[in-house]
Amino acid sequence: MFFGIYGRKSVYSDKSDSVDNQHRMCNDYIKTHFKSDDITLITSYSDEDYTGANTKRPDLQRLLEDVKSGAINVLVVYQLDRISRDVRDFSNIYALLEEYHVMFISIKENIDTTTPIGRAMMYVTVVFAQMERETIATRVRDNMIGLAKKGFWTGGNPPYGYVRKNIVINGKKHVTIEPDPDGVAYNIWIYDSFLKNHCSLQSMETYFRKEGIKTRNGAFFSSTQLYKILTMPYCVEATPEIYDYFAAKGCQMDPDSPRDKWDGSVGVMVYGRSTEVNKKHQLQPPEEWLICLGLHKPFMPAAKWLAVQNQFSKNKFDKTPKYDIPLLKGVLRCSCGSIMAVSRKKKINGEVSSWYYCLRRMRNGVEACDRKQIKVDIIDQKLLNTLHSIESDPSMIFCFVQKKELPLPDIKTINNKISSVESKISKLASSLALADGSAASKYIVAEIERLDSDLQFLKRERAAINIEIKKRDELNESAESKALHIQNVMKGLSGFTAEEKNLIMRDILKECVWDGSELSIVL
Repeated sequence: MFFGIYGRKSVYSDKSDSVDNQHRMCNDYIKTHFKSDDITLITSYSDEDYTGANTKRPDLQRLLEDVKSGAINVLVVYQLDRISRDVRDFSNIYALLEEYHVMFISIKENIDTTTPIGRAMMYVTVVFAQMERETIATRVRDNMIGLAKKGFWTGGNPPYGYVRKNIVINGKKHVTIEPDPDGVAYNIWIYDSFLKNHCSLQSMETYFRKEGIKTRNGAFFSSTQLYKILTMPYCVEATPEIYDYFAAKGCQMDPDSPRDKWDGSVGVMVYGRSTEVNKKHQLQPPEEWLICLGLHKPFMPAAKWLAVQNQFSKNKFDKTPKYDIPLLKGVLRCSCGSIMAVSRKKKINGEVSSWYYCLRRMRNGVEACDRKQIKVDIIDQKLLNTLHSIESDPSMIFCFVQKKELPLPDIKTINNKISSVESKISKLASSLALADGSAASKYIVAEIERLDSDLQFLKRERAAINIEIKKRDELNESAESKALHIQNVMKGLSGFTAEEKNLIMRDILKECVWDGSELSIVL
């Protein structure tokens, strides 16, 4: 049997058993409860600093893929909540294990999932694990809200222009922020440049690159970084006008910080402005923000900060496209790795042509990428020609979904070798019984051990071949299904709008790369 061991350690606590300890206890369990002859291979999977609410864990996903491929017969965990603390997620994972006939063992709970009562107890355990996780999350959030209302910094890197400062109040250590003179000056200069030139973030990024203006760390500014700096609420004076601004956006205003206390003497503190999803910060809607008075000093006048926010509202444009969306907009990449954007050129006679161009070359110059721009019509037609060829001959799809594969060893030959070795072992075992106590017995045992080693190697090789065969069969089935989908799409493609065609290509294409002469696609 092929065993999988999964361990997880939460990001929230350092009290849970280490992943190494979880793996050790699972290994001990397997070796204690299963015969050595039944243990073909033990594979370990581990995720550290991931919560039980997040299923997008790298090794958990690898584990599930191995389950689907048949590489695991038995999954062992130290505790149920190592898999998930969410009832729905756990149910989905366990349903997958059942679908592929994978035995599931949780050591700590000692639950027998082969019985109805065992499965019921398993789900009850997960329900309590979810409740515990939600209780901890609520407790942490309430604590952070309490700190924010008191004006303290609630964690993470300080905003641009500030540094962290440790303070002690009533014998307790807290963290706040204070202005950094160099950062403040740089921040104000960015605000002034933005307002003076009435520019967009993209044009400002391009201008900074051309002028060689970099961050304090020596890197070029991105439009995302500039946006964070120019919309950062912490630096602005907490005045009544700023209070009204956030209230109008629908933010939650701290009742302990009424408008009449916003006298401009301190800065603004915001809690819940962003949230972490799969270890990436995402901006929350204003309705989720809690706006409080901070303890830190502001350095941005309210009028200037509001002027910048007003400039952003002016920069917003009607998103209704003036021209048809190219087929590969947002899909096509340059061979240098950069996305290829779209530009328009208008001739004297009013005729407009569309071109794909490399963003890296545009931002960093020809030294970064020497790929020239190419007409949209040329690239789009190359793609359509490929898809039409698949429409006419569905077998052509295998040119775009599979890499060249090495030939697999003959499974029949492997099975014959296994049978031969097993037969030899059986005969030697019979001989050993007859030679018990004789001088020859130790040589027979040594030969049996050697043959058993060969047998285990052959079994692992057979298992690997079976997994690869299954993967190839699944890939072939998927490819055939996609070929049928492409046939149906191409028959009715002319009836779709340009935007719909673009969405279709985003769905069909896994990869689309232009190297200056050839268009490479992966379906």
